Amino acid sequence: MFSLPIRHISRFIVSLALLSPLVLGGQASISRAQQGSDAAAPLTVALVSIQPVNDKGVMQDFVSGFKAGAQKYHYATARVIIDEDPSTYVSTLQSVASRFKLVITTFPPMIQAVSTVAPQYPQVHFVLLDAQIPKPLPNVQTLFFKENESSFLAGVVAGMMTKTNKVGFLGALVQDVIDRYLVGYYEGVKYVNPRAKVCWAYVNNLEDPALGKQFALTMYHNGVDIIHAATAGTEVGVYQASEQVHKYLIGADVNILPLDPKYGLTATGPNFAQAAEIVLAQEATGTFKVGRQQYGLKQGGVRILPFNQALVPQNVRRMVAEVTRKISSGQIKVPTDTYLSHLTNCS
Repeated sequence: MFSLPIRHISRFIVSLALLSPLVLGGQASISRAQQGSDAAAPLTVALVSIQPVNDKGVMQDFVSGFKAGAQKYHYATARVIIDEDPSTYVSTLQSVASRFKLVITTFPPMIQAVSTVAPQYPQVHFVLLDAQIPKPLPNVQTLFFKENESSFLAGVVAGMMTKTNKVGFLGALVQDVIDRYLVGYYEGVKYVNPRAKVCWAYVNNLEDPALGKQFALTMYHNGVDIIHAATAGTEVGVYQASEQVHKYLIGADVNILPLDPKYGLTATGPNFAQAAEIVLAQEATGTFKVGRQQYGLKQGGVRILPFNQALVPQNVRRMVAEVTRKISSGQIKVPTDTYLSHLTNCS
């Protein structure tokens, strides 16, 4: 059983498109020499996406990384296939795996299909983005992000800018990816402002702006003056609440500035374009890695997005840059989602 990460919501559309590639990194690596006579074969890759790639969101970012990586690392063939029909996931992957040496697919709905098809094509590398197969396979990599590291930076911003010493976090659902955002945010706030309290709540909905607005207004009315929201489509209501009460907001995954230009401070989350480039490089250089992999600030897999220059002071931006360096170098180690049980709400 799986839950759907907030980034992917429920927008799965089908069509066929011509585009570019991806791969990913981690534990055991497979060199091109280990692949025998295929080592000198042209690089070929297919991406099977279960949602649109022109969504002005994460998939569009991912595809931009595909294009850049495919060109940079001289892939001979790079194709994207968009499939919204769960009944055809297995047959689509089988068809693609028979023609491409690298197959990338996306998100939890593809878990069963990858688990079924990958053993049938042991010479093909598979990458599954933001989802974990139940049993490790020797030719499959599952790619995740260290959202806790980027949200630590959001916490630095909130901890330095709060006037009430009370900040908030809103999550879409109770799941590990949201908990990574929360734990990182909490720790970042405390790093720069130990006296500040961090309150959190889960809206338990992916696409209900009215509910998001209700939760945010409750937080703001209870003394929170900055909210970090990781609430998918529900976040639209959080933007509205922010504007209504003239209080600040930090978003997740996408650039918040066009959406909340008056009170949006910044956003944090995965850098999908950079992740695509990283993994394409791994495949091209014969260092494909299998198993669960997570990219953080050091690899460029997560990031803080552009600041609202009119709102975020220069000293805050300097501190974020300094903390980014410390996390990347290992001087600061950010706890992950499993640490949440050690935290107390509104403490």
